[in-house]
Amino acid sequence: MSEYYDDEEEFFEGEEGFEGGQLSEAEIMEIQEEYRRRRLIESLVGPVISTLFHVGLIIILAIFITDKYKSEPAEIEVKMEEVEEVQIEEPPPIEEPVEEVIEETDTTNPVLTTVTIENVETNDAALEDVNDEAPSTEDDSTVEAVSDVTVSPSAFASPTVFGGRGAAGRASSVSKYGGSRVGQEKLLKALYWLKKVQNPDGSWADTKGYQQAMTGLALLTFLAHGETPTSKEFGTTVRKAMEWLANSPTDIKGSHAYPHAIKAYALAEAYAMTGVSILEDAMNKSIRIIIDGQNDNGCLDYNYKKHGRVDLSFAGWNYQALKAAYGAGCEEKGLTNAIFKGVEWLKGQAASDEAGKGFPYAIKDGAPIGKGKHTMRAVGVLCLQLFGEGKTPEMKDEIKAISTVDYEKLSWANPPVEALYGWYYATQCMFQQGGKEWKAWNRKFQTEIGNNQNPEGYWESPGKIHGPKPGTLDDKVYATTLCALMLTVYYRYLPSTKGAIGGNAAKKEKKPVMEEEGLDLID
Repeated sequence: MSEYYDDEEEFFEGEEGFEGGQLSEAEIMEIQEEYRRRRLIESLVGPVISTLFHVGLIIILAIFITDKYKSEPAEIEVKMEEVEEVQIEEPPPIEEPVEEVIEETDTTNPVLTTVTIENVETNDAALEDVNDEAPSTEDDSTVEAVSDVTVSPSAFASPTVFGGRGAAGRASSVSKYGGSRVGQEKLLKALYWLKKVQNPDGSWADTKGYQQAMTGLALLTFLAHGETPTSKEFGTTVRKAMEWLANSPTDIKGSHAYPHAIKAYALAEAYAMTGVSILEDAMNKSIRIIIDGQNDNGCLDYNYKKHGRVDLSFAGWNYQALKAAYGAGCEEKGLTNAIFKGVEWLKGQAASDEAGKGFPYAIKDGAPIGKGKHTMRAVGVLCLQLFGEGKTPEMKDEIKAISTVDYEKLSWANPPVEALYGWYYATQCMFQQGGKEWKAWNRKFQTEIGNNQNPEGYWESPGKIHGPKPGTLDDKVYATTLCALMLTVYYRYLPSTKGAIGGNAAKKEKKPVMEEEGLDLID
């Protein structure tokens, strides 16, 4: 009891019932209980009040801060700007080179076997053949826009290059211009035969002196059918021919330089269709020789000599080469002027003799050598047509002679001298002329050509020719390419329209006369 007394003395003082310091035990217990209760309350009141005060303070501060940020929202300005989208073209996947195994053959005496193409599907008049890609052109026989192939730029290049040589273009043109399914089947058979007898190095022919010319003619034949190095069936054949021709040495001495002229023609046409870089330099060098070798009068002579003699037979291949180079965008200095001069010379020779006998074979010292004949008549007319001078009055009698006199001699059984050579040109002449003359010629030439193809796919020259010996592989390649080129006439160069190059007006302007559909140097 005493332990509580000292500590609680102040409390006891002044309390009622205190009598001389004596309390009963019950009173003492009650007082102690009351004391404990008050001490407990005192010990709890302070912390509770402090806690409530601080909680309230925190709530007030939180409300104040939140209201402050809400009252001043941030202003965000959104602007849209156009950003040029740069597309990064992924490089094409690199194909692992596949070693091509070329079966060696005896090129001196090749064994010719029958080429069977019975299983080639033919679903339309143009023979839907193995070439499933157009040569970088719109596939339409009336195409005007060419080319996703990059060639050398030229302000004078024709806008209508090779528009009819794709699969659909061929089908349309064959149907439109009177071709036949049978004729196109025979053409395809010839292409298979040419592929079979190509030399391993990419050339054609046995005789070295003929290889450049025969390779050029064979390449022109495949190109005329729209074949390029990407073609499914003939791509390798075309690629090897292009490589061989581009790398073949320049030779203007052998065979009077005919091989060089044909080589230049094929290189120019191949470059125009493919844009393959190795062809451009070779084309330019070949065309340079032709331009430099042209006589001042506009014609050319054997081996590009300048000595008072000119030869239309030789000049014809060179004129075709100039035309192809022009259409390919060749920019060799003097090309356009060489064409002007050629046109003026050709127009001067048309009907220079009696009616229908113009275009002499050759001229020496201003005098014709021999009379005009069917081959030279056709050469002169076609070259003028290809240069946009198809309607020139000077050719009226010559065209009539082709459609009558030469038409009567269009016979495999009784052919004139150099029959195929003349027919190659004349078929194109009549096609460019159009009308009833073409319809008659077309029916007859298809019959004569079609009935005389060897079952293996080749032709041999009828009658007497100047060149390869009859029965040789050289002659078979020569005859087959000319016949096959005739069967591509429907789409090789579409009919020329108006427009011309040459003439006095053009000379004064010193540039070709260009019209919307004119100057179809390649079309």
